[in-house]
Amino acid sequence: MRIFLSVLILIFSFQSLSKAEEISEFEIEGMSIGDSALDYFDSDVLRNNLLKSYKSNKYVTSSIKLGPNNEYEVIQLSYLKKDKKKILVDINGIVDLNYKKCLERIKNLENDFDNTFSKAKKLQMETYEHTVDKSGKSKITDIVWQFDNGDVAILACYNWNPNYEIGYPDEFRVTLGTKDFDNFLKYDAF
Repeated sequence: MRIFLSVLILIFSFQSLSKAEEISEFEIEGMSIGDSALDYFDSDVLRNNLLKSYKSNKYVTSSIKLGPNNEYEVIQLSYLKKDKKKILVDINGIVDLNYKKCLERIKNLENDFDNTFSKAKKLQMETYEHTVDKSGKSKITDIVWQFDNGDVAILACYNWNPNYEIGYPDEFRVTLGTKDFDNFLKYDAF
């Protein structure tokens, strides 16, 4: 049975969650890695909400604003550009949140994630520059839980430089992603 992380994360509590060995056993807004984005949004919505292209055109990401009855304000869905089925390889649930409050949220959720992802390797919290902002003033602070196959679950805070592009607000993110897409972001996307 899939676990509904989105509802639990935003109300700061996890109930008895079973331990899982694969990232596809978890959901954000009802979506899991391996699902088709077309099961949730039509192709026009996905196409009309594409983010700026990556340096490599292997993958694309649609960033879709959600309605008020959802746990997240925005959902970002990534899939292979040439995949007609648009099978999800990465899902981000995003909420605008002040950076300091976001860090508190991560600390409040860390133990719950440790328990939920107990079979995954937990990496230490890290803060680093966001590669898209060449000024070096936009930062990401995250904790990564890495599964044996390289897939990841991530709690992250984005501290955007107020002068970067359109002045993005700081964000809290929960991410589920495959090893291949995670490596793409690290080495080929920007």
